[in-house]
Amino acid sequence: MEEDIFVKIALGVAQNILRPPYFIKRGSSLLYQITVDNKLDIVVNPKKPKRGQSAFETDLCIYEKVNNDIEIPRVVLEFKKGLSTHDVLIYSSKASKHKEIYPYLRYGLIIGNENKIPGKFFTHNRALDFCVAAKTYKENELEAMLSKLFKAEIKSSRLLESIVFEKLAATIFRNNIEAILNRN
Repeated sequence: MEEDIFVKIALGVAQNILRPPYFIKRGSSLLYQITVDNKLDIVVNPKKPKRGQSAFETDLCIYEKVNNDIEIPRVVLEFKKGLSTHDVLIYSSKASKHKEIYPYLRYGLIIGNENKIPGKFFTHNRALDFCVAAKTYKENELEAMLSKLFKAEIKSSRLLESIVFEKLAATIFRNNIEAILNRN
């Protein structure tokens, strides 16, 4: 299947399950750095990031609308047909840069033409939170899995936000691996 088919499926799932204050955008940009000039003024608008101005464009991003001026990015989804070592390195780096600005952000890949997540993902990944080998799922299975994934990642983002901004105290942390090893 083409990459765009998976984008449309994921977009449709998100539009069906998300309720205010959550919503999804296609092709939105997120900051990867905030710089000050020689007068110590911020040179980008954190509320309206623009590609090419310290911001990277994302395929899909789930946001939480706090008020008319504030939309907090919660989950980024990037889509690839296949997965190369270069892709893992680049997207992991992008995720890391975005998380420097949005420490509660969840970031992942949906791979269209893979039946399994290649080992190179685990070898080279440093900052991606999830990866889906979408080819192994029938369309209705993919939709159900994405629905569950989106809800879980939003919950993780909100929890991270509470911990980062010290509304909750964490006493243990694990980077848990969940894998569906055999779907038969």
